[in-house]
Amino acid sequence: MPESAENVLAVVVEEAMNVREELGGAVAEAVGGTRSGLSALAAGGACGLLAALMGHAALQERLARAWSPEAAAAALALTYATSATALVTYGKARLRRARAASREALDVSRDAVARTADELAHG
Repeated sequence: MPESAENVLAVVVEEAMNVREELGGAVAEAVGGTRSGLSALAAGGACGLLAALMGHAALQERLARAWSPEAAAAALALTYATSATALVTYGKARLRRARAASREALDVSRDAVARTADELAHG
């Protein structure tokens, strides 16, 4: 292989290793942060669930004094279903935006690699 081709190959390999190291660090940080975040969300969710159950029992008891127990339960079920629908809709929208941002980041990375390869090939 001619010396100039070897030099280009060495530069490409070096750049690929640099990108790999940068991505590896970013991925490790993202995974660690995701693990910690999910653990905190799960614990917070469990505490929130317990609080909601206590609040539900107190609210249902209070509503049952004014309405029949069946009407109180129906009112609470309707409130919960409406809230669940709103939260699921919001969550789906946020996940779609996150997925689009991930795709954009990947496209930018691909473009950078393609530009670098092109510059090395023609520069």
